[in-house]
Amino acid sequence: MDARPRIVYIGAGNVAWSLAPALDAVARVVQVYSPTPSHAAALASRLRECSHVSDLSAIVPDADYYIISVKDDAVASVASAMPKVSGIMAHTSGSVPVEAISRDSALTGVFYPLQTFSKADAVDVRNVPFFIEGSTKEAFDSLTALARMISDKVYAADSAHRATLHIAAVFACNFANNLWAIAADLLEKDGYGLDVMRPLLEATLAKAMRMHPDMAQTGPAARGDGKVIAKHRERLQGDDLIIYDTLTQSIANHKRK
Repeated sequence: MDARPRIVYIGAGNVAWSLAPALDAVARVVQVYSPTPSHAAALASRLRECSHVSDLSAIVPDADYYIISVKDDAVASVASAMPKVSGIMAHTSGSVPVEAISRDSALTGVFYPLQTFSKADAVDVRNVPFFIEGSTKEAFDSLTALARMISDKVYAADSAHRATLHIAAVFACNFANNLWAIAADLLEKDGYGLDVMRPLLEATLAKAMRMHPDMAQTGPAARGDGKVIAKHRERLQGDDLIIYDTLTQSIANHKRK
């Protein structure tokens, strides 16, 4: 008899595309749900023995886990539309509180992977930090055990701590990526690609991991070089100039004491 836990995966987007196969490698993802049948079918085809449905009322009711990976503003409505299930229900959002999926006499929790996911890029889930919350000790311990089956970095985080993690991730990932996009646009105008910045970006991240980023900060704003800043401003306009001025002031204000 197969003793591996049975999982129903709710959602077939970017997070599911990486998480469902990782879970299926150590457990059994027996069913995938998506309101778009082709999306559910595409993800299910990447798993070993997995069915797919596009109607929540048709999900398997007796799985061990129900992992919900949908848009943040849809988590609560999807959870409330699900039929009564016997297993632990958990969502993967960083910004949604565990109470959003609270159910009568149901074990619930959060199974939050702190990573950026996209279908085009494979992610080594073993290196992804997971932050776990449970409505009960049983739910917390069980979700922690599941996370440790696929990741070497598993931590506890309640909804308040997870909100802090999510905000920090937006600054560190989403905002930083937008700045790379601006840099790429500037470079492309002169015939260069973002690849010329790769050694600089890698060195910057390596330093930030060795020391506090404030201590690693360099550049004209950090040294108060008004002449260079003025020359930069002459070449910028619109949102790029606003962002440049805002971050220049932030660097000046954020020097570590």
